[in-house]
Amino acid sequence: MGEQGEKQGKGPFWAVAASTVFGLGFTPRMPGTVGALVGVFLYLPAFLMSHEWAFILPLVELALVFLLAALAVPRVLGATGLTDPSYVVIDEVAGMLCALSLNEPDFMRILVCFLLFRLLDIFKPWPINRLERLRGAWGVMADDVAAGLLAGLLAILVMRLS
Repeated sequence: MGEQGEKQGKGPFWAVAASTVFGLGFTPRMPGTVGALVGVFLYLPAFLMSHEWAFILPLVELALVFLLAALAVPRVLGATGLTDPSYVVIDEVAGMLCALSLNEPDFMRILVCFLLFRLLDIFKPWPINRLERLRGAWGVMADDVAAGLLAGLLAILVMRLS
């Protein structure tokens, strides 16, 4: 078992639950993709709201995710000694919500945001890769937030050009 596997689930129960999005981060394959899909799921009520509220929804959700991450992720990192465990997926939820918050509720836009976010999150081009050097929860969250914001902006461009 690898170092991350040996240290899975360490930390206060509530912090592990929040950081892994109720254990979804322990998915054996593609936990980051699962985390991003949670962000999409959280965004779906925007389809039922007026335009003004559809814009505010992901921002409110994002604020709550940031607050939860700020409280939970440092405790998990402290308990494990790891810098960015793959099972901590609250950062992918935040990144996906960042991308979606820049776009209108539309299934094609959601798909484009999702694909662009996952590509940017996996390959981490410059300057996104530089943000991983930040310490603690900032390092865990910053690269995904930057990937989400860039994915959201690129989605706007892709949708305008199509």
